[in-house]
Amino acid sequence: MSCFVHHMVRKGIFYDMGIPVSEDDADSVEGKIAGIVGMRGRECHEIWKKVSEWLEDPKLKEDLKNKLSEIYFS
Repeated sequence: MSCFVHHMVRKGIFYDMGIPVSEDDADSVEGKIAGIVGMRGRECHEIWKKVSEWLEDPKLKEDLKNKLSEIYFS
């Protein structure tokens, strides 16, 4: 199981973004998110800290949503 995607699924973050992520594909999407926030290959807690920062900043959250949308809907 992934280290942070399941929290995002349970909190409805992906649902609110309109991104079809489930816990079944958590490991795959975690790597994609790590790349988007510039933390590929880093430890889980480091990635989650950066993702949390992105989720707290409206512009960065929108960027995350747009980049995930490109991955899932293109």
